[in-house]
Amino acid sequence: MRHIRSVLATLLLFTFLATTPNSSFACGGFFCTTVPINQAAEQIVFHQEGDQITAMVRILYSGAAEDFSWVVPVPSEPEISLGADITFTQLDGATRPQFNLNRTGDICPQHQVGPLTDVPDPASAPADSNDGGVTIEQELSVGPFDVTVVSSDNPDAMSLWLEDNSYLLTDRGRDLIAPYVNDGMKFVAMRLRSGEQTGSIQPLIMRYTSEKPMVPIRLTAIAAEDDMGVLVWLVNNARAIPENYEHVIPNYTRLNWYAGSFNAYTSYQQLITDAMNETENGQGFATDYAGGITSNIRNALTQAADIESNLASLDTVADDAQYIGNTISLSLNPTGTVALVQSLLPLPQDRTTNLYLNPQELAAIYTADELQSARATLRAEMIKRELEPVREGVALLPEGKYLTRLYTTLSAEEMSADPTFNYNAGMPEQPIIREATLDASCEADVSTWTLTLGKGTNRDQEIVIRAVDQPIPFVSAPQPVTAEPAAFTRQRTFADAQPETIQQATINPLEINADGSAIGGSNMLVATNDDSNGFLGSVTIGWLALVALILIRRLFH
Repeated sequence: MRHIRSVLATLLLFTFLATTPNSSFACGGFFCTTVPINQAAEQIVFHQEGDQITAMVRILYSGAAEDFSWVVPVPSEPEISLGADITFTQLDGATRPQFNLNRTGDICPQHQVGPLTDVPDPASAPADSNDGGVTIEQELSVGPFDVTVVSSDNPDAMSLWLEDNSYLLTDRGRDLIAPYVNDGMKFVAMRLRSGEQTGSIQPLIMRYTSEKPMVPIRLTAIAAEDDMGVLVWLVNNARAIPENYEHVIPNYTRLNWYAGSFNAYTSYQQLITDAMNETENGQGFATDYAGGITSNIRNALTQAADIESNLASLDTVADDAQYIGNTISLSLNPTGTVALVQSLLPLPQDRTTNLYLNPQELAAIYTADELQSARATLRAEMIKRELEPVREGVALLPEGKYLTRLYTTLSAEEMSADPTFNYNAGMPEQPIIREATLDASCEADVSTWTLTLGKGTNRDQEIVIRAVDQPIPFVSAPQPVTAEPAAFTRQRTFADAQPETIQQATINPLEINADGSAIGGSNMLVATNDDSNGFLGSVTIGWLALVALILIRRLFH
């Protein structure tokens, strides 16, 4: 066996890690022969029924196919299958926060600025063999992957097995592996099959028993980009909440409502980053959506029917060479399908993959038997790699279940604790749509406008900005807004109680004057919870000082 001589590229978060035997566990890692790859995003869907958790994780990898490898510790031998990237794309589009600004009236002509154009929004049986102190539990092929499930009670033996099988481990990697071995975890080790390309990589679905989902973010700190987005969907019977991270309601005064929905969402992502930076240790989640899996969400996940229709139409194509080209054209993942065809019909040395789209040239180069065999294998693989994964992804999101979408951004230094999640049936829904109203007027050549927050912002009918002789902004929110706190409310959330406020902003409209100066705006109220009954509520030093002043005045008068 050859040893990979390089560095550990990145450790990847994608399932659930636990600090107790009853919590779900898994942590993934890329072990590559390239320079470290910064990890820019994490996406995972958890579906929980009792103590049965299914996690579908999106594998985002950039590099050479022969360098790809992924190792995932799990608490018990999992069921493994393929998911589909398109499920994440459609689910993101169906549950992404939307921002609607209602406008009434007009400001004076001298203050009118043309709006920016909004950018369109894109949405097997155990082997029981032993290899040097390592037990090989399963060896199987899952779509483009060769998967081996292994276990050991010796960290050194496990590290040696990984290295001997071309999984790079530095000293840091060995240290990370050891606790999982000592906890009796098994390891899912995965590589791309010979001939597969990185375009063939698909999400992985793992099913096993556990009580709570958890994200092993500590391991991701090795290669995470600054402010890396972490997007988690949880399907259960009630609203999901973070257990050991704060829950944050952002301050929508700071949102760029003024330049269309796409720009508003981009502004929202930055707002969330700023809000999380105000939490303790930078650790919190915002709720993008909490509510039922509606027919609208389900209707966005309709690709399975399209694939079945495409496969049926392809079956009517008599010519095998034409079938191959049409299959590539109709594929959800043309890059991966081309890689598959290339493994079945290797290219002549002087030809490119465009050959597969030319039936006449295909028929001239390959025999009828080769084309017929490639067609049969291609059809079977399309069912395994596209139809069945999409069906499985849709099955994780049944209509009528409760869906929560949680979002955060984290930098490496903030990844010191693994977030766990629970459920609270008493918390209200969070709508997808957030609304605000901009009322403008021009009287005596003086422009005025106000911004009033609406439904979905947790501050319905609250006037947050009053501006005099100011143009309505389009590029960004008015400059004084940047001084506002990004987190309007910071909470601790619990499965069996209402949220506990850590910090709360005051409700004072921001008054922006003609010269751009401002008064008012939000200040933070700090919640104190030293009393056992929590009756003190939220106070600020300023309010305490005011109370003290009143008492002193009464004493001396």
